[in-house]
Amino acid sequence: MQKTLIGKSNYLFLINDSNKELIVGCNNLNLVQTKNLNSFKFDKFLLTVIPNKSLIYKKYLPDSYNVKYRPGFYAYSKVLNNKIIDAYNVLKNEEDVYYKTDTHINLKGSFIVYKYFIQELNKIYNLDIIPKELTISSKKCILTELKLGLGDLLWKDNLGDQNVENHEDTFYYSNEIEYIYCTHVIKKDDNIRILNKNSLIDQNEILINSTIDWNIISKYILYQKNITNNKLKVIIFYDSLLIPSLSLYMELFEIVYMIKDIYNNEIINIIKPDYVFEFRVERFLV
Repeated sequence: MQKTLIGKSNYLFLINDSNKELIVGCNNLNLVQTKNLNSFKFDKFLLTVIPNKSLIYKKYLPDSYNVKYRPGFYAYSKVLNNKIIDAYNVLKNEEDVYYKTDTHINLKGSFIVYKYFIQELNKIYNLDIIPKELTISSKKCILTELKLGLGDLLWKDNLGDQNVENHEDTFYYSNEIEYIYCTHVIKKDDNIRILNKNSLIDQNEILINSTIDWNIISKYILYQKNITNNKLKVIIFYDSLLIPSLSLYMELFEIVYMIKDIYNNEIINIIKPDYVFEFRVERFLV
């Protein structure tokens, strides 16, 4: 079943996905499970919700779709109170923060979320974390040709037999940070360490010369120790929408564990961090 919906001005959207993004947004379908709402036990925690592309770019949806409901976000907000950050606040008036031909936020949008997260983190927990400043460039291209795992709404499995008139998109990048995903080759003496999810044992020697791809980030933890003014050990749970800015977060605290998963008390109790953060796209609030 095709998962690409062709909208206006060559904007593509996700449809027929397991989390029913468009059905939830158009029909106020609440898929949130109580057990998930009750899972948050760690006190020093923040959940940053990255809004669905269909909410930010709803003006480009076909006229039969009217995205206006956010039942998942409101359900989580009632439980987390001031421990939830709504990135919609800073993205709703911005242009070109998601890719046209991909489900994901681009580096321009991701950097806006990064700075907003730090602003709110400092305010809520009385910290003084300083964000990295970044010069962001862009170029017109076909995302699938970059070999960075982008352009997913043009993939044959998602697009099916539909025809998209223009495959061109805008790729945002910065020469001041590393785009880790699909580019970083693991070295024995790497600053980025690859840890086993169960034992936390370093796997770099086993995975040497492997590229950090979907298989690596899904199966392992990315760990980095930095020289910073703050002496904080943090866990960051994340999904694929954080991929453009992975390196920004990995350099932000003295010790960082990046885990591509949802909030998990078991791993938190093993690592015993100072803070736990999660970044989750809105359609995964179930």
